[in-house]
Amino acid sequence: MTNSKEHWTKSAWTISIGTAIFSLLLTMVYDYSKEKPILTTVWIMLKWLANLVWTIFNFDLKVWWIIVAVILFLLIIVLIDKFKKVETFKPDFYNYREGKFKRWKWTWSWNWSNSKNAWLISNMKAHCPNCDTPMIGLSTMYGLSFDCPRCDFRANDDQCDEQHKIERIILDNIDRQRAENKNTI
Repeated sequence: MTNSKEHWTKSAWTISIGTAIFSLLLTMVYDYSKEKPILTTVWIMLKWLANLVWTIFNFDLKVWWIIVAVILFLLIIVLIDKFKKVETFKPDFYNYREGKFKRWKWTWSWNWSNSKNAWLISNMKAHCPNCDTPMIGLSTMYGLSFDCPRCDFRANDDQCDEQHKIERIILDNIDRQRAENKNTI
């Protein structure tokens, strides 16, 4: 044999004859499998499932059934939401809700954030140094200002305590208290 000749497995005649023989064998196996029950349990289960789906899709529904189902679903959701336990664990700092920082008295509350999985400071209010009334905080293009609605006390820019700094001081006080308690134990 010379190198210029192709190998006999790659010739067109071998491929065409091999394909014909393979097709004949495949047809014989298919005919034999039709005579013998192969995977009949799986086939029966697939037919049963198809019949079930067809029955569900062809089921006659009445409109009032749908309305009652929707109302019951909403009622269950409302009841679950109403009776769902709110965060029962209150941390040691939960009652720490007011303090005097820099110039003024500040009050705040704590809210549990499910997304951050942490307690967050909310509803921070600066109180008037003259009458202890919660002031109205305004942020304008000229800067920050606080106004007392009772005595007309007004603080502008450099006289104001910035809320984000006060919040950081509150959190730092909690951290310091925890460290102090840890050292005494």
